[in-house]
Amino acid sequence: MAMLYGGVCDDEKEVHEELSRFFANFEKRINRKIILTHFSSGEELLEHYHSKNEPNFHFLFLDIEMSGINGLETAKHIRSLPNKEVIILFLSSYPEYVMDSFDVLTFQYLLKPLTYDVFESKAMRLYDHLSSTNNHVMFLKDERGQNIVPLSEIIAILKLKHALAQNKLKVITSDQEFFMTGTISSYSLKLGSPFLLVYRSVIVNMDYIRRFTANSVIMSNHQEFPISRTQMKQIKDTYTHYMAGRFII
Repeated sequence: MAMLYGGVCDDEKEVHEELSRFFANFEKRINRKIILTHFSSGEELLEHYHSKNEPNFHFLFLDIEMSGINGLETAKHIRSLPNKEVIILFLSSYPEYVMDSFDVLTFQYLLKPLTYDVFESKAMRLYDHLSSTNNHVMFLKDERGQNIVPLSEIIAILKLKHALAQNKLKVITSDQEFFMTGTISSYSLKLGSPFLLVYRSVIVNMDYIRRFTANSVIMSNHQEFPISRTQMKQIKDTYTHYMAGRFII
């Protein structure tokens, strides 16, 4: 995970400045670049989510007490969107909202004023969660119901191109196909290695790549997917580096 992308939504300028300082210090501890995007209201954050520029956040810090749409309502709306699995951490001066925050699957609840020591302990837990290798499954539905699919069995994830299939993805394994709601860019960001974005509508699992052609990649199930011409060298270099790392003794 080379970079982390987060959003901070709070109507207090001082909170934005404080969290920017805290994250700058935390970057040095984990040796990872953290890109923050700042929002001053729930409306502004939701507008960003609905814009053409997909947010692709790993995490969000949301203030609960904001004028207009408060943090809880903002979180409920986000949970209804395609890339709803973003990790949410709430900021509040009042502990009585803790129980309400459970309804939107909050990861942490931080009380203001926030000290760096408290922030660092919560941020480290967040980072450990994002870096964890223990959650390598997807929950996917088919006509028989819910399925637990190990990421290691996924060959590719494709964006459906049909006009009526907005934000619909097809997940291909060696013996099944599943469909889910989401965006290619958000899953590319979330999954990381061994998954690789080879085209704007295609993610492949590098463990299943068998060979490259001049402008495509052939997978173990004999399916062929296009590769972005401008990214061809970078894609091949990434694959070569990944395979070399697997076989170092």
